[in-house]
Amino acid sequence: MNVSAPGAAPGSTAPAARLLLVDDERDVRAAMARVLERAGYAVRLADSAEQAVAALRAEAADLVITDVIMPRQNGVELVKVLKSEFPGTAVIAISGGGNFWPQGYKPEAITTSAYLAAATQAGADGVIAKPFETAELLEAIRAVLATRPKPA
Repeated sequence: MNVSAPGAAPGSTAPAARLLLVDDERDVRAAMARVLERAGYAVRLADSAEQAVAALRAEAADLVITDVIMPRQNGVELVKVLKSEFPGTAVIAISGGGNFWPQGYKPEAITTSAYLAAATQAGADGVIAKPFETAELLEAIRAVLATRPKPA
């Protein structure tokens, strides 16, 4: 059976796009990884910005999908590092932000849109607000990868 990798020409046996998924929440990483692997992507996981940078130094990725709110180094800072050290790697930032659940509402909390705007200013190629539908994630990945230069 000849199955095309995402982003490859129909009928091609080109390798799947390589994704690095960065999220400090284990369950979120696992769920997103299942979705992305079923869609045909080659997925690696990192639970922190520091681990993501180490993973990219060891092996390149076509696209990094990172949560914004993480302990130690946040996703906005990670986007800045990635764009500086790995300029050929695309980045999508995701965030549920501060004022997400009514029971956790804090008027002084930074909103999701502010976090995502900061990620865009830092150089993210795409942003998605949590919660999101699987189709929205997959479409964002396709759109960002479609704008990347093709390897020679």
